Amino acid sequence: MFLPTGAFSALERFSTKLLRVALLGGCAWMVFTPGAFAQDLLYPFDISTGLTLRGGYEMKDGVGQNFFEAVPEISATRSDEDWTLSGSASATIDKYQAEQGGVRSLNLGGNVSYQFTRRTKLDAGLSYGLNLPRLDSDDLPSNVAEAPLSQDFGASATLSHQFNKTAFEARGGLARSQIGATKLDDDSLVDNRDQNSWAINVGGRASRELTPIVSVFYDTDITRSIYDQASATLSAKRDGWTFDNRLGLSANFKERLSGEVSIGQLRRTYDDASLNTVLTTSYGAAVTYQIGNSASLEVSADTALSPATEPGEASKITDSLSLGFSQQINDRLGYALSADFGREHYQGSDRNAGRFGVGLEGTYVINSYASAYAGYRYEVREDSVDGGSRTNSIEAGLRFTRP
Repeated sequence: MFLPTGAFSALERFSTKLLRVALLGGCAWMVFTPGAFAQDLLYPFDISTGLTLRGGYEMKDGVGQNFFEAVPEISATRSDEDWTLSGSASATIDKYQAEQGGVRSLNLGGNVSYQFTRRTKLDAGLSYGLNLPRLDSDDLPSNVAEAPLSQDFGASATLSHQFNKTAFEARGGLARSQIGATKLDDDSLVDNRDQNSWAINVGGRASRELTPIVSVFYDTDITRSIYDQASATLSAKRDGWTFDNRLGLSANFKERLSGEVSIGQLRRTYDDASLNTVLTTSYGAAVTYQIGNSASLEVSADTALSPATEPGEASKITDSLSLGFSQQINDRLGYALSADFGREHYQGSDRNAGRFGVGLEGTYVINSYASAYAGYRYEVREDSVDGGSRTNSIEAGLRFTRP
């Protein structure tokens, strides 16, 4: 059940005063009290809890501030011979020097999996999330006083069937996105209701095994988007269809190399004839390579469309690529390196933005329930209209888990 627009400010105050205490205290209790008691309380589910506490210092374009974050998590799973039921909840509670502290995000999820036969399986899930962006987010105006709170709901189902060397998959989903008003320094409000939307999705995949290691697949998605009202910058509704068709390869080689890569076409059409069709090449990748017994390399890539705030443009195209390398040096000490790239561009505008970031993190295992880590990240963002930004950040923290 989505909250009405007028309740966003009340929810922010409520989350700051109550959720911060309830979520942090509840998950801390679950982490530090005996696991057997938690298992008895939520029997017959298998419970896993976690809590991450971190703090650090961030400098963006010469302006620095310290911050503190707490991330409590809990998950529950129950399995039987033919089915598995699971649920999870997590939150991010932070305090940045230049902002009022409170709950930054809250995520809830539930999934069910049912094995009809040895070859046929059904997976279904529900998700709900709240998110409050930071005031210095690149997607917000420079004179913002209060960021808009967003809500996202999703429901999805996947039915898959495996033949001898051929597999088929059918997907369906429903999603709702809702964004509150943005308050500016002069106490005026920017109405974001033109970004509220429903999305109905159907899709599928057909794959064929070429060798015991490599398979080829064709994947398609069709999405119908329906917006609450016309865009303030376009004077037209963004209602329309999105078609994403990709051809790719997947591989699984002796647990060393696994994943898939794909390329295709992403097309967005609009009901309103005044809006131009968006057409771009789409990329996808999710590959993991295990190097020896203690190191791994991960590569991921994606192309996505989202509503644009650029005047005269209906959609923004975002291409992203990320690389990650991690190694466990011994039983206690490990490290990870990361690099990510991003590009935002438009169909009918010369405006574009690029992003590049690198990070280094070291971890130390204290015992079976706790670990410590410290990290550094550098990010560069360039925008052909708004200029660019440089961000340096260092952080350190503790992670507690109880299976």
